[in-house]
Amino acid sequence: MKAAFVIAALFALAASDLGAQITVTTDSSAAALASGQVAAKLKAGGINAALAEFRRLQEANAASTPMKLLDDLGRSLIAQNRYKDAIRAFRENIAAYPDSGTVYASLGDAYLIDGHRTAARDAYRRATELDSTNSRARQLADSLNARLRHAPAGTGTSPAP
Repeated sequence: MKAAFVIAALFALAASDLGAQITVTTDSSAAALASGQVAAKLKAGGINAALAEFRRLQEANAASTPMKLLDDLGRSLIAQNRYKDAIRAFRENIAAYPDSGTVYASLGDAYLIDGHRTAARDAYRRATELDSTNSRARQLADSLNARLRHAPAGTGTSPAP
């Protein structure tokens, strides 16, 4: 157990040195290793390489790629003002974890920050469908819905395909 914590701490430190602040709060050393590998790919090759590495790792061992890995990556990208990359990370997370309200709420956050209010509302709605206890997502969906109903046509911007 102690070794897993040390490995997780080392990979978190390595990830932060690489410019990605990915934190994995799991006892799995495999998850910590995966986090470090994805962060290294992000630094070396960008979001495409990072997502390809995530998919490769998930195919090899799904337990090594917890939902939190891409959620943390996406939030790190938001903190770096890399909103489109964050959206891609969250969409990949949805492909891996389609029944999680958390991943839809995170996608809604990224869409909202990037100015895609309609897509944000839809993501928050889906989050509340999957997790009825997510009051924050419900409140944001309702607020966006009210604003979109009263906004002039064409101001709800949708994300690029």
